[in-house]
Amino acid sequence: MFANPSMEQIAPARLQELQRERLPKTLRWAAEKCAHYRESFAARGLTGNALKELKAAEDLQALPLVRPEEMAGQRAFDFLTMPLSSLLRISCMKAAGGEEEFVHFATNGDIAHNIEQVTRSLVACGLHNATLAAVLGDGADSRLMDVHYALEFIGAATMMLGAEPASWPEKLAIVTPETLIGTPERILALDDALLEHGSGLSELPLARILCLHTAVPAASTVASLNAMTSAKVYHMLALPELGTAAPFLPCEPGELTFHLQEDYVLGELVDPVTLEPTESAGELVLTTLAAEAMPLVRLHTGLLVEPIPAPCACGRTLRRFRVVLE
Repeated sequence: MFANPSMEQIAPARLQELQRERLPKTLRWAAEKCAHYRESFAARGLTGNALKELKAAEDLQALPLVRPEEMAGQRAFDFLTMPLSSLLRISCMKAAGGEEEFVHFATNGDIAHNIEQVTRSLVACGLHNATLAAVLGDGADSRLMDVHYALEFIGAATMMLGAEPASWPEKLAIVTPETLIGTPERILALDDALLEHGSGLSELPLARILCLHTAVPAASTVASLNAMTSAKVYHMLALPELGTAAPFLPCEPGELTFHLQEDYVLGELVDPVTLEPTESAGELVLTTLAAEAMPLVRLHTGLLVEPIPAPCACGRTLRRFRVVLE
């Protein structure tokens, strides 16, 4: 199923045309409005007309890479393009297993773009307007807010279960969902809470589970989540530095593979040691193409991926990658 077939099945030539249109605008906006990029671009003599000439991934080698830690805490304000009064959402998210807290800013347009991308992912996982979904967590996490809004956009009935595991079994006894969405940590916490009441997660009549990974999981974690239940398990990446459960679109249960939604982000593969471009396995580097409040240029994601060149059985033409797990 497709939420936006015209974009999910876009011809490669048309996608490149769209990227060449959006990239120069993003770079000029970042250079003019963001303190971080204004300084880093100017230090390399890249301003004005020089940025207009950068229209594809291969043109970005002259630009600096940004590491997530450069965006943490108060430093996030160096990436902000507008006054706080112009924003619609300000979110704070901690990195998985770390102390760094990421502040993410969003306009109304940013949120609309995020919901569009998450909607595509949910529909790709089989959700529709007759779905009853339960979300482990609450709106304090921007990523879950996008998931919640996307669920409502497609017409799915949604239960936000909150962040207290002890309350989850009682809530699930009232209405039993067919779809469960949450981080691996919360899914395991739910299993423990249910076991205290005499039955585990495997006893729930679930059709699918969507795992929101906030960092690259271990292969053993993916395997154990897949084995917990007979439901289809989809693995979605929701990195804190991006502030949303986009732009990684899963289409295959049980695997940590994804289509990159490259109408909204431009993806590069670089050697994790030399940082030179590579066409084989490498670290995924992202540049946003439509972000308003917080554009990101050549962001280190820390994701080691390998491209999957064969056409995908789902019919999507967006580039597909497999995350390399340890």
